[in-house]
Amino acid sequence: MQKNIAALLDKTLAAASLTGDKLADVFSKETHRFTITGLSRSGKSMLFTSLITMLKSRSEEGYACLPLLRYLPPSQVLDMRVEPLDGYKAFPHQENVAALAQGQWPSATEEAYGFKLVVRLKQTATFKKHLLPHTDVVFEFIDYPGEWITDIPMLSKTYAQWSDSTWAQLSSGPQQYYAETWRQVINQFDFEQPPTAANIHALVHAYRNYLIYSKREGISLLQPGSFLLDSSDFNWQEFGFTPLPSSITSDVSHPWYQAFNKHFCAFQNNWLTPLKQSIFKETDKQIILVDLFEGLNHSRQHLYQLKETLSHLADTFVYGQSNWFSRKVLKSEQIGKVAFVATKADLIPVSQRENLLNLLHQVSEGARAKFKDKPIEFEHFLVSAMQITDEGSSAQAIRYTDSNGRYVESSFEPIPATLKDMEEGAHFPVPSAQVPNDYKARILAGKGVDRLLQFLLGKGE
Repeated sequence: MQKNIAALLDKTLAAASLTGDKLADVFSKETHRFTITGLSRSGKSMLFTSLITMLKSRSEEGYACLPLLRYLPPSQVLDMRVEPLDGYKAFPHQENVAALAQGQWPSATEEAYGFKLVVRLKQTATFKKHLLPHTDVVFEFIDYPGEWITDIPMLSKTYAQWSDSTWAQLSSGPQQYYAETWRQVINQFDFEQPPTAANIHALVHAYRNYLIYSKREGISLLQPGSFLLDSSDFNWQEFGFTPLPSSITSDVSHPWYQAFNKHFCAFQNNWLTPLKQSIFKETDKQIILVDLFEGLNHSRQHLYQLKETLSHLADTFVYGQSNWFSRKVLKSEQIGKVAFVATKADLIPVSQRENLLNLLHQVSEGARAKFKDKPIEFEHFLVSAMQITDEGSSAQAIRYTDSNGRYVESSFEPIPATLKDMEEGAHFPVPSAQVPNDYKARILAGKGVDRLLQFLLGKGE
């Protein structure tokens, strides 16, 4: 009862300065803003595509998907529509569905998208339904490239600090195996020559080649990730920079330090600061997607680096539930609920998913430590945006359509339950599955999305 009174008081206070349609909106509209955070190849585009498909099929076509989502009972749904979100490019849902129909997975996110899902529900409360016959539940979703989010922590560093920390990463962990060519470029480069546009261009392109190679090899912590995308508004070809040897960054009078420090500050002021202000604070619920298979497929060091990366990303957002004053007066949103989600969970047998969930808990430890003493709820989920595999002939096997279009069965060694259980040098390959012909039915059969939404939307659950 106290929660209901508090909610009504919030809306009454908000209504004090509103009239007409806006006044009705306060009482008849409920808005939830989600930000899906995930590194490159974590499955953001597919999750968004599946989410829209599931909700539309559930409300418009009566499909019995999302059975555990009690928050939006199908019997109360009057209609559902997709609307643009101001300031964002529309999410390419139809284009992604068309790609699936052609046997292709949706393209990776390379720019920011936003959209609204508006679900109109019949009013069931006896008193309210005479005044307001329906309630609009508005879901606002923001999707953005994973390469952008790894750059946000650069805002808290000077150029010299970033350069030194980048060299430390290049000399340890899995990066050391992929940075050899870049180190050779630096060792052979003549820094006595002036930092002309041509010389800067040569150095930046050599460093970008390292970033591209490392990304292909499963490295998650790459900065600046924005340099990997031509869709980024920052002109890295004109204002690019790289880490420099400490003998240069320690000399603030050095021409190369001055040139790259200037470019680094431009990157912070003209790209990262507006990016953080426009995207990374406008949310009240956060979904952090984690592709554990990328690490399992490479090495234990890759998983440890993923853990480090998630810890850094947790600093990007403002955590803690927002109250009426901060939402309506200060116009400030704080993330009240965070869901850690391991994607593509159907790529291993059901018998191994408990171990996958244990790994997710361990990899998210550093990020969760940032919630300490904050009014934040968090939970862990295994999700399959599309159920592309079937049960195999044994508990350790699954069946799926492989990249050659054959329906095959594969058996798997048990994946480790903890990082320390994964032997050095070991890796666990995952199947390269093709888009199945019955892709829509398999989207509607996706697992875990209903529990995820129920957690994020439920009140006090």
